[in-house]
Amino acid sequence: MAGEPVTASVENGVETWTMQNVPVNALNPELAAAFEERLDATLANDEVSVVLLESGLKVFSAGADATWIAAVVKEKGASGLVDDFKATLDRFRGIWQRMRESDVLFVACIGGHAIAGGLELAAACDLRFAADDDAIKIGASEMKLFGVMPSGGGGTQYISRLMGPARALAFLLEAEPCSPKRAVDLGLVERLCPAEELHASAQAFGSTLAKRAGRVGLNAAKRLTLDAAALPLGQALEFDASVHWDSMRRGGFVPGVDAFVARFG
Repeated sequence: MAGEPVTASVENGVETWTMQNVPVNALNPELAAAFEERLDATLANDEVSVVLLESGLKVFSAGADATWIAAVVKEKGASGLVDDFKATLDRFRGIWQRMRESDVLFVACIGGHAIAGGLELAAACDLRFAADDDAIKIGASEMKLFGVMPSGGGGTQYISRLMGPARALAFLLEAEPCSPKRAVDLGLVERLCPAEELHASAQAFGSTLAKRAGRVGLNAAKRLTLDAAALPLGQALEFDASVHWDSMRRGGFVPGVDAFVARFG
């Protein structure tokens, strides 16, 4: 329905979340509530293996809602904003952590500016596709505007794991946005697509994976790369073996072997 901050549709195991929190998909309590509701429904639907997160507006997300911030400051002062702002960003932090820890693959489709909290949101997804359009800006402006790092929703941690600590530190301190093409070079974005093909490319990618691996296979892929990479090698290898063999037993390996033997055996 028009006016909902986030709408969803499903095709071939891929659910598309479309943000339309007018005018710029700003992060505020209403969008947090919409994400929480949508995430609960998605994780309860076993037919969904991949989520594409995209915008129905010209901007992917411009970060925290300036109108909401101004209203809180008017009512409670700048010091009072800190508590309200923290409470809302804690909600987003929890949402993004649930997305990352879930057995669903989340792909951000960046077809417009992703700034500040908007970049945090994209970085919290498992993968990022972006339109190949130099007019699009991707960056974190917090250090330039407020003298703080973009960590309200855990953004520094997601961004550091994408770019590497030193390069992420320089990027966040400089607080200058970059183009999608430069974001690929920096490690913030994994794939560029022609702007008019962004959704179709992500949909084809997600549909292939949903059919090939399903939730079990995609969850194993997430755990063995995103989670294991943070462990010491010895622990990572033990974790790898546990997740790998569990996914083979529960996933598509056995029917895949049957089909392989029937074809080539």
